[in-house]
Amino acid sequence: MVANPHLLSLSEQARLIREGSLTAVELVQSHIDQISKLNPRLNSLIAVDSEGALKEAAEVDTARERGEKLGPLAGVTLGVKDAVPVKGMAWTINSRLFEDRAPDDDAPSIARLKEAGAIVIGKANLNEFFSKPTEADLNPPPWNPWNPERMSVGSSSGSGAALAARMSSGTIGVDGGGSVRLPAGAHNLYGIKPTHGLVSRIGVGRSEHSEICPLGITALDTAMMLEAMVGHEPADDLSWPGEIPAYTANIEADVASWRIGVPRAFIDSTPNEPEVMEGFEKFLNKLKELGCEIVDIEIQGMAEARAATFLTLFSNSYQRHQKTVKTDWDTYGDQSRVNLLQGAFLSSTDLINAGDVGRAFKKYFSNLLKEHKLKGIATPTSPFATAERSRRRGEHSRGVNACYTAPFNISGHPSISVPAGFGEAGIPVGAMLTGELHDDLSLLQLAHAYDQATNWNTLTPEI
Repeated sequence: MVANPHLLSLSEQARLIREGSLTAVELVQSHIDQISKLNPRLNSLIAVDSEGALKEAAEVDTARERGEKLGPLAGVTLGVKDAVPVKGMAWTINSRLFEDRAPDDDAPSIARLKEAGAIVIGKANLNEFFSKPTEADLNPPPWNPWNPERMSVGSSSGSGAALAARMSSGTIGVDGGGSVRLPAGAHNLYGIKPTHGLVSRIGVGRSEHSEICPLGITALDTAMMLEAMVGHEPADDLSWPGEIPAYTANIEADVASWRIGVPRAFIDSTPNEPEVMEGFEKFLNKLKELGCEIVDIEIQGMAEARAATFLTLFSNSYQRHQKTVKTDWDTYGDQSRVNLLQGAFLSSTDLINAGDVGRAFKKYFSNLLKEHKLKGIATPTSPFATAERSRRRGEHSRGVNACYTAPFNISGHPSISVPAGFGEAGIPVGAMLTGELHDDLSLLQLAHAYDQATNWNTLTPEI
């Protein structure tokens, strides 16, 4: 029997289950115990299926005993953001509008994870309809396990907090402007927003640039989940029809001599907190130790692409809710109303202009990488070290907390947040790598090399 299996990485848990050194039931029970101990305080998960998870775990153990081949994720547990449908489980998007809703089918990405053997143990907390969180939401906001006196950040806040607290092996979130990378950075985790279209968006509505994404304790964990999620869905007109990349088998790479661009002037123009920059510089130094060549570059259009991202998000949200926001106005939370009404006052010209900006930035950024022969660029994940600072009224309304993340939602480029340090409040800070379209593998390889050279994945909250 393995002591405290919930503390192991997803990749280690999966390996031990395949070898028979750990049973899936033992792992699931360990996560259930962790949920029972910490979730009442952290409010990370808003629905838990202990009975169903144990039943599925027993089936995995029986299959192994029979000598059947197990999937790469067999027996590991996942917390899934409650914006993504999981068959028979709550699907509320943290809104009273959908308080009693449960889907009849899994989102395709979740079905693929289950086919790989993963067990969904619970649904993770989030901001109502991805807006700013309030205590008046259907479920109050989650707290950061690194400092339970501080709130968790990002609309995938519960996904970040649940994994940091080791309530599951991995988690799934949705990133429309940074909502997976921001909580990854603030919870000492790895979180990737893949190339747009790589993972089908079916299940989370038609959004031009929101992605269903994995968060992991290690880069390898993240790669294993992403590989299971990828696949062409004919019903999704933006789904990529290309071959599924073998991320896990190819994650080991010699990154020496890889060129990484750093847009210094842009970074210096943002209101970065000192601990953010301290972590970022240490991150760059580690890349140098790995043999990477760090080159200063100039980048244009980040602010415009960020604005275009949020304009499109608000417009898409209002389009989906324009009927119910009229018939069920009082059912929506105050902050959701604010976000939705912003979309109501946007014109078709606004949306067309935003699309033009997004396409221009997409082409520009790809050309920038080619021009400088870069594997990617490096930035902080967020300029702020706490959710409270990120949500200051003036800065949050302008999307300043997403100044590094949001531009690459509308451009569609892959982007990964990695651990980089801790702030004064004990909250982790992240660094971010962004690369060329459909070169997600290089980002995972670089993140993995960095992961192997650091000890971030061995650290757990003391809670």
